[in-house]
Amino acid sequence: MSQAADVLAAFRDVVGSEHVLVADDARTLASQDVYRAGSLPLAVLRPQSTADIAQLVRLARAERLAVHVRGGGMSYTDAYLPQHTHSIVLDMRGLDRVREIVADDHIVTAEAGCTWAALDAAVAPRGLRARFWGPMSGALATLGGGFSQGAATFGSARHGSSASTALDFEVVLGDGSILHTGRAGNAARPAFFRPYGPDLTGLYTGDAGALGIKTAVTLQLEQRPGAQGSLSFAFKDFTTMRAGVSAVARSGLATEIFGLETALARLAAGDAALVQDATTLWQMMRAQRTPLAALRQAWRTTRAGRTFLAESECIANVLCEARDATRLTLTLDDVRRVLQPYGVEVANTMAAVVQATPFPPPMVVGPRGMRLLPLHVILPHSAVDGFHAAFEILRAHEQVQLERHRVQMFVVFAGVGESALLYEPVIYWEDEWLPLHHAVLPAALRTQLAPAPANPEGRRYVESLRVRLIELMHAHGGVHLQIGRAYPYLRERTPAFTELVKALKHAVDPDGLLNPGALGL
Repeated sequence: MSQAADVLAAFRDVVGSEHVLVADDARTLASQDVYRAGSLPLAVLRPQSTADIAQLVRLARAERLAVHVRGGGMSYTDAYLPQHTHSIVLDMRGLDRVREIVADDHIVTAEAGCTWAALDAAVAPRGLRARFWGPMSGALATLGGGFSQGAATFGSARHGSSASTALDFEVVLGDGSILHTGRAGNAARPAFFRPYGPDLTGLYTGDAGALGIKTAVTLQLEQRPGAQGSLSFAFKDFTTMRAGVSAVARSGLATEIFGLETALARLAAGDAALVQDATTLWQMMRAQRTPLAALRQAWRTTRAGRTFLAESECIANVLCEARDATRLTLTLDDVRRVLQPYGVEVANTMAAVVQATPFPPPMVVGPRGMRLLPLHVILPHSAVDGFHAAFEILRAHEQVQLERHRVQMFVVFAGVGESALLYEPVIYWEDEWLPLHHAVLPAALRTQLAPAPANPEGRRYVESLRVRLIELMHAHGGVHLQIGRAYPYLRERTPAFTELVKALKHAVDPDGLLNPGALGL
């Protein structure tokens, strides 16, 4: 205990007493993600600078303390959860500054604790945005987490995941030294061209925090579009939907493609989660280019209501952008021509809401307050149908157990570049909430939704489903974002691959104290 007191005192000397949290509630919250809890760490530290982190890492190394890094806390893959009490959690949200915007070069440098929404707001007045500009959880999710775990959504149909935008990372390594992955020599200017020799920046995209602690990132920007619009199509079955969505993805016409089984949409429709409908409708109207367009959008949305949920198995939403309204109209017409052989156009209610409110308060529970666990696999278009067939066999086989344990499974999907589709089985089950769910859920919804009684048997069944689904994904040769500790990154790799990854880990983190267990290291 005296040793713990000494190291806590040393931490306080670095960041101040107010940024060293040892209370049970703070440690409990910092050791949870959307799915479950890890061990309580010795303390939660809130550094305010890169220099703070370098000093904290050196102190932790001297005490052999594992160092875990938490951003917005939106992971569900055990990405940052402490595995034992001899550890600390760094809460990165104190490093939230946008350091520099170089508009002429379409470059921005921001700290790792900056949220995607805050970054977007900072560059918007210049008529700019990041080429990949955030996940839907971007109101809380941070840049460091998005690059460490691999984020996808806004811009993904065109540019892929967050990895495509990074030019340089500022990283604190396991010995407390500081690395810049993309700068040229001693130049004071930010990195501006990534493929200069071996791609060290790429090493830190999707590394799950195993190779260092990101403290800042330089990103590539692009001009904001002058016009945006969307289409929604209903499909009779998943296979037909997949064919249509693949055709749109290959066309390069969309900036985002996403959708879901209509059974899930029916479950959510009318739920308390839609208590914000009036606000959402107003935001959708404000997002239109002219008052007339705003009225038309409001009329379409209120007239259509939720009738688009009927008589279909899947709904796909396609978001498009263009320099001006004329070009947008042509793009949307092209998307219609691509999709019409496969499905039927329906009211674009869901798509318009997402486009108007890209960073809503994160929904960390499902319809009726159910717990949720999203899993995902990324597959080439040609392999998606085979995986879906295997998933359907598993779901049908488990139907009795699903009902017994009050568990439901649905499919969500999204486009990631022109060659692949992200397939996401989402598990919902009735259970008590974790403190994280109470802390993150919007206040308006906490009065409408309530946790179920504790369901430990159902929780164990969900964990067994999680394991089997990941095995199914691995058997089909899928890959993943948000690897964390959940997905088998090193399994069945060649010896040369595994040895190289392990050698990299040892080189940048010789004592293995940075997020141990991530990537299977």
